[in-house]
This record gives sequence, structure tokens and C-alpha cells, in this order.
Amino acid sequence: MRLIGPLAIALSFALMCLQVEPFATFFYLFAWFGLILTFDQLIRAREGHSLIAHCQVGGSALLLFWSSVCWFFFELINFRLDNWYYVFVTDQPALRLLSTFLAFATVFPGIFWIEHYLHLRGVCTDTRWRPLRFSSRGLYLLQLLGVLSLALPLAWPRYFFPLIWGALILLIAPINYRHGLDGYLRQLERGDYGQTLRLLLAGLITGLCWEFFNFWARAKWIYTVPFFDELKLFEMPVAGFLGFPPFAVECAIVYRLLVWHRLAPAFGAYRKQKPQPTSTTIRAGLIIAALLSALSVDYYMERWTITSVTPRVERIEFLDKATLAMLHRHDIHHLTQLEGWQAYTLWPVLQKELNAQQYADLQRIAALYLHQGIGVDYGNWLIQSDIASLSKLAALSPVQILEKMANAKPGEPLPPQAKVHVWIRRADHSP
Repeated sequence: MRLIGPLAIALSFALMCLQVEPFATFFYLFAWFGLILTFDQLIRAREGHSLIAHCQVGGSALLLFWSSVCWFFFELINFRLDNWYYVFVTDQPALRLLSTFLAFATVFPGIFWIEHYLHLRGVCTDTRWRPLRFSSRGLYLLQLLGVLSLALPLAWPRYFFPLIWGALILLIAPINYRHGLDGYLRQLERGDYGQTLRLLLAGLITGLCWEFFNFWARAKWIYTVPFFDELKLFEMPVAGFLGFPPFAVECAIVYRLLVWHRLAPAFGAYRKQKPQPTSTTIRAGLIIAALLSALSVDYYMERWTITSVTPRVERIEFLDKATLAMLHRHDIHHLTQLEGWQAYTLWPVLQKELNAQQYADLQRIAALYLHQGIGVDYGNWLIQSDIASLSKLAALSPVQILEKMANAKPGEPLPPQAKVHVWIRRADHSP
């Protein structure tokens, strides 16, 4: 049992490298749940029981559900911020919906399991500093700052987008304080900075793991963050890692409120519940409302945030019939099969069966459509716009590319300029 998590990560990584499905597309899911199991067994080894067992099946399901709902809130905000987008998600709608919920479900357990283990290891358990005081007026001032931290990024996203990653702290922490919850503000009030520091550290560790697993996955996100998009670690601008620590504190504050209302399982530092339980009908109504809200956000994500889906070769408009037939003979149905380790042996085989022009066209199309997850739809559109290669893409400005795309398909919604900028910048560094 102690090795099941590490083995799951190692196996999924190996199968992902070999482009074996579903591990290639859904590597992020397999790796993250493997990491959660790893920390759960580390906790079990030190504490005598696992957090998963403590929460039981129903509680664990609620934990995963609220984790997804919480991240869907940030996906809703991202419709305005436009700071990230998704590429090469599965083109099967039901499977895509399930995988989205499961991916977002890793947020809470990822952060909380790591923080809980750090606590068991004695990290920052005796860290104390000057106590703070929070008056009633001060609490309202914090919430006003929270409203501003939410409103300013929505009004001027290019300049104020970082404020989003502290808005929920300012908005919800005073609510928890008024309920008497032993959370962020109560701890600072008595000079106990231990859990806050552990959450900040857990957020950074979790963020590094999120970005590392995302880097290797086929279905992944790509950032279009203003000003900080040049220097990156994995897919994340280095400055962006500063957002993960406060985000972990946000998650803890939200979760404390959920536990207080008995909407999520109590465990570890999240135990205090209201004396009189909320009626089952109200709780069920809240869960249904949260689910419908998440599904609504997911619906619009498919239209605004998801750039590309599984790149099936039969949907490419610029492959001749002979090349397409040859690909099918070799059981190649997705362009993504033409990259990775197996491609080193596959391309020489294809070169022998295609004439020089067909082989060059296939290489050019594969490079363009796979570049930064451009995908089949945008790839077809770029070629229709006389942008048929990465070299042509890199030679143009975002405005020029969008003009050409608009002329090729008048009235069709254009991709955001920030996304096109990523295509160009990365094309400059592509072979």
C-alpha cells in the first residue's frame, strides 16, 4: 500500500512517454492521484490512519466535488482574465467533462494532504510572532479590499490580474472569524503563524507539482499572462509561482466555511462545525446549485477556454488521400502519435512510403498543428489564411495573423491576440 502511489506515478510517466493511451492524454490525472495516494500513505505511516479512510467514501466524494467547484470559480474569472487556455483535451464530450471534474478535484486534497503531512513532520509547529488584532471595522475594511481585489481585475485584467489570488482570503476570512472558526485571522490574532506558513509552503510545493505534471501531459494548459510570459519554468511564468502560496490559503479558508456548514468532511485542522446542522434539503439544494454552476462554466469553457481537442488526421483538410490512407495503414489516427519517443522510429518508416513532397507536407502540417496545441481547427484556418508553416507563423505579427485569419473566414470569432502571441514567440524557437 505504501508503494501504490509512487508506482502509479512511475508507471503513468513511463506509459505517457511511450504515448500509450489513456496515459498520454490523461497523464496529469494519473500522476496527481498517485501523488495524493503517496502523501496519504505517508500520513498513515506517521498518524496511524489515512485521511482518505477518515473521510470515508461519501466524505471523500464531497471533498473532491467542492475542490472542482472552487476551481470552476477561477475558470469563470478566467473568461475575463484570459490568463490560460487548454489544448488537446479529449474530443469525447462525456469523457472530457469527467476528466475536467477529476482534474479540478485534485486541488483541495493536493494542498491539504501536503500541509497535513508537513504538520506531522513538525514544520513550523512552534512558529509564533507578534499577535494581530482585528476590530469589527477592520474586518469590514478587509472585505472591502476583497471586493476591490475582485473588481479591479475584472475591470482592468491586464494590470490587476494578480489580485485575484488573494481576493477570497479578504472576502471570506472575516466571515470565518465572525463564526469563531480557528482559521487564518484567529491564528494570527494569537500570534500563531504555523499553519499559515505551512499552507504557503504547501501551495508552492503543490504548484510545482501541478506545473511539472502539466508540462508532460498531452491535454494541458498554457499561460498567456501579461508581462511575465518570457521566463518560464515548465509552462508557468516564474513570477506566476508567487500565486500558488496565497491560493493555498484561499482554499483553506473556503474549506473551513464548507466544514462549518457541514457541506464537507471534517478532518485535521478543519473540524469546527455549526452547532445546529443545516437541514438536509438546504444542503442538497446548495450542492445542486453548485453543480449546475460548475456545469454552466464548463459549457462556456468548451467555447472560450479550450483551444484544441484530439487532433484526428481525418479532420485535416490539407492531407492528400494517399497520405491519409498510409497513416491509417500504420494505425495513426491522431497527429499526436507523430511526436514523442515512438516518432523517432515512425518517421523513417513514413519517409520510405511517401514521395518527397508528401513527406515534407506531412512534416510541415504536423509541426504547425502540434505547435502549442494549435490543433486541427486553428491549423486548417491558418493554412487557409496562407500561413502554412511555423516559419511563416513566426515571420508575422499577431495583428497580421489575425487580419489574414479574418479575411479567410469573415465573421468567424478570432482567437485572442495573447494566444496568437504565444504561437509566434514559441514558433521562433521551434526547429
